[in-house]
Amino acid sequence: MERDMRRKDKQVPDKGWIDDVLTRGEYLFLGLATPDGSPYVLPIGYAYEDGVILLHGASKGLKNDLIAANPRVSFNVTLDAELMRDENGSEFSFKYRSVTGFGDASEITDIDLKNAALASLMGHYGGPHTDITPERGRAVWVAKIVIRQVTGKCSGYPKP
Repeated sequence: MERDMRRKDKQVPDKGWIDDVLTRGEYLFLGLATPDGSPYVLPIGYAYEDGVILLHGASKGLKNDLIAANPRVSFNVTLDAELMRDENGSEFSFKYRSVTGFGDASEITDIDLKNAALASLMGHYGGPHTDITPERGRAVWVAKIVIRQVTGKCSGYPKP
């Protein structure tokens, strides 16, 4: 699903800038589709490393079921969002830096790959990491998103 951005003046195609936004974000909005085609969006912890998004969550739940049924996902990370009002408060806009994309999600089940992903996730959030055992590994869901398309967008800030 290739689409051109309508507001080219806000588009940021610079890969380094996109990588920076994905690296600095605190959470990611993950978009999934239910079996009847309804959208389902949730905020989720993530890490970004080597062009891949890593996700972490409970071992069971709706997101897991939806990804297993349809691995095509969308995502958004936004930084520095700020509501802007005109002088009389009658018009609004937002300042932000964001990255939106599409990709394919898949669960990571190999314990060594899962440990590497969890180390990246803990590094992203500044926490300690110790390897998990295979038994504990079954209680934790870890997945990766291989990005197919990504777009950077900047509004209200100087473009790089």
